[in-house]
Amino acid sequence: MSETIQSYVDYAIELGTKQEVDLILGIGTNAVRNQIRFSSNKVDISKQWNENNLELIVVVGGNQLAIGEFSPRNEEHVKERVNAQIKFANSMSPSPFYQGVESTVSKFTPLVGHYDDKIDDYGENAVSVINSCINEAISEGAKRVAGSYFFGKKNVYLNSSAGPKGSHSSTSYNLTVRAFQEELDASGQGLATGCIPHSAEKKLLAAAATAGKFSRMHKNAQPAKAGKYDIIMSPAVAANLVGSIPNDANPLAVLMGRSALGDKMGEKLAPEFINVADNGLQPDGLGTSPFDDEGTPRQITPIFKDGVLVNFIHSTSSAKMFQGESTGNGSIVSFWTGSKLMAPAPTNYVFENGDHSFEELIDTNRKTIYVTCNWYTRYTSKISTEYSTIPRDAAFLVENGELSTPIKNFRISDNMLRQFANIDALGNDRVQVKWWEVPVPTWISTLRVKNCRLTTATQ
Repeated sequence: MSETIQSYVDYAIELGTKQEVDLILGIGTNAVRNQIRFSSNKVDISKQWNENNLELIVVVGGNQLAIGEFSPRNEEHVKERVNAQIKFANSMSPSPFYQGVESTVSKFTPLVGHYDDKIDDYGENAVSVINSCINEAISEGAKRVAGSYFFGKKNVYLNSSAGPKGSHSSTSYNLTVRAFQEELDASGQGLATGCIPHSAEKKLLAAAATAGKFSRMHKNAQPAKAGKYDIIMSPAVAANLVGSIPNDANPLAVLMGRSALGDKMGEKLAPEFINVADNGLQPDGLGTSPFDDEGTPRQITPIFKDGVLVNFIHSTSSAKMFQGESTGNGSIVSFWTGSKLMAPAPTNYVFENGDHSFEELIDTNRKTIYVTCNWYTRYTSKISTEYSTIPRDAAFLVENGELSTPIKNFRISDNMLRQFANIDALGNDRVQVKWWEVPVPTWISTLRVKNCRLTTATQ
C-alpha cells in the first residue's frame, strides 16, 4: 500500500469529521496495470499505467448523499475536494436507497494466494510469454493470432468515520486470445484469468492452443439451419448466458424493475444439481477481497441451492430495506455517466462443478450443437428474460458423439430462465471466466441445455 494514498484517505476522514457530517468514508486505491496487445502474430503495444484514486462518500442530513472520486495531488487538493463534496451533499435531495453503512469494527481474515510476490519482476518476462502463446496458437493451425493480456497489482485502503478500517493487496492477469484462418469466418477463442501471473504460463499457453485448434477446426463452416437444438455451452458461453441469472438476485435490480427474480424467492428454477453462490472469499477469484466497500467482512452467500432461489446479496442499506442482513456486498456502483450509489454488487459467482466429461456431454442422440463463444447478448425484456446473442468463433454440430460439421451465421434466440431450468448436464471442467462479455468473475463449467431456439437471417 502506498503510504501517500493511505495518508490522503486518513486526512480526508479527519477533515470530514471536523465538519459534523453524518458519515465520511474513503477508499484509496494504488494500482499498477499493464497491457500487452498483439495482432497479426506480433506484439503491438506494451503499456503500463500507475493509478492513485480516492473515492469519497459523504452523508449529511441523515440521507443526503454525495459520492465522488479523484486522483489526489496533495493535501490541499484533498481538502478542496472534501469541502466541495460536503457542499454538494448539502444540496442533494434525500436518497431513498441510503439507510446507513457498516458500523461494526471487524478483524478481517487475510487473503491467501491472491498476491504474487514476483509481480514487480514479471513484466520483464510477460512479452516473451505472449510470444510463446502466439507460437502455440500457430502450432495448432492458426494463420493469424491477436488479443490482449492484462496483468498488475492493486492495493486498497478503507477508512470510515463509522468505524471500519482495513487494507488488502491483490494481483491479477487476464488473457483473451483469438486465432484466425485466411477465411474470416474460421476463428477460435481462448481465455485465461486468475491472480498469480508468474505461475500462469501453462494456462496461458493452453488458452492459445485452444484458440488455434478451434480456428483450424472451423474452416469451411456451413450456414446453420434454424430450429430447436440442445446446446453444449463452453464455460465462456455458459458464464455469459445462464451465468447471468444470479445478477438478478440483487435487491437494487428488483427496486429498479429490472430483475426477473424479484417475486421468485423460494421457487425451484433449475435442476437439483445447480448450486450457485456469491463467494467473496473464493481462492484465486478476481472479485475476492477481505471486506466490501463499507468495511463489512466478505462471505459466501448461497443464491441457488438445489436449484431453488434462496438468497439475494445485500449491502447494509438494502438489508435494512428488505429486513435482512448484509452479505458483505456493499459497493460503490456507477450508473451511467457520473452517477454513483452505495449498493449491493457481486464478487465471484461460483457454480458447483459437475461430474460429466466433455466426451459424455457430446455423447447424445439428440440434435445438438457446441458453441465456444458468443458476443452481443441483448434482451427484449429483462423481466421475461427473452434475449438473443450471436455465436462467434467456432461452433459445431454434434453427431455420433463427435464434433462434426462446423457451422456459422446463426443466433441463439431464447428465454434465459427457461434455459436455466433446462440445463440437463454439467461438465467437470469448471474454470474462472472474466472478459468483456462477462464482467463478473464467474466460475462455471461446460454445460448442456435442452431445446434451445436457433434463428438465422432467412427467418
